[in-house]
Amino acid sequence: MTTLGSARTAGDTSAVRTVRSPRKLADIVYEQLFRLIARGEFPKGCKLPPEGQLSTRFGVSRPVIRDALGRLKDEGFVRSQRGSGNVVVRGEAPGIAAYPAIRTVSDLLRSYEFRITVETATAAMAAERREPSDLADLERTLDRAAAALDNVGYHLLADLNFDFHRAVARATHNPFYLKTVEMIPNFIGAERLDLTTFGDRDLPERARRIHDEHMAIFAAIRRREPEQAVSCMEGHIAAARDFVIERQEIATPDPVAGRKRS
Repeated sequence: MTTLGSARTAGDTSAVRTVRSPRKLADIVYEQLFRLIARGEFPKGCKLPPEGQLSTRFGVSRPVIRDALGRLKDEGFVRSQRGSGNVVVRGEAPGIAAYPAIRTVSDLLRSYEFRITVETATAAMAAERREPSDLADLERTLDRAAAALDNVGYHLLADLNFDFHRAVARATHNPFYLKTVEMIPNFIGAERLDLTTFGDRDLPERARRIHDEHMAIFAAIRRREPEQAVSCMEGHIAAARDFVIERQEIATPDPVAGRKRS
């Protein structure tokens, strides 16, 4: 029986080949929706939001949403049901593998605390174990992000950011690290928490800074310098956490979630 995990493992290589040319927006939205289904945020039996809401969430037109949903239907993950719209029919059972919901800034900060622990270890192991094919994979993700920056495609960066972190995890050659990173929310579709609440006046500068941080992580992995990879990854995630702390206007973070590591 084909599972979500086995389906994506078989498809990862072809997906990389596809994105070497400019990616269709529908392909990007498909990947985002698939990931939400795979990690249980849209569990089996869940009714997906209407096309209009998905269009707003991902910043694309309704025809793009329909194309992405069509692919999910063709692959047997989603089915149209009269009176219910689009329903997930293949995926994680509710509550089985869902990541804890992130509803407040304090939740977000706890997630960053967890990410620092997991992703610094991932970066160190990637630096020790990476193969030439892993470096090529990482370079492709960085090239796509650079192209998005040059073309002011900021709506694509959340997905491309995830692609980079997943490529680092793949370079560990340990599927447990990869699965853990894939389960960590990358807040795709949660731009209201970031842009609307905090403002987007400095988005270009911040997007470029994030890309530079990714480049530094990649350089340490390429040079097989695990300690430097840890330092760069910790600084990268801590910078994102600190951005939230500095700009948060939703709730006052609690002392535990907001405490910086010494």
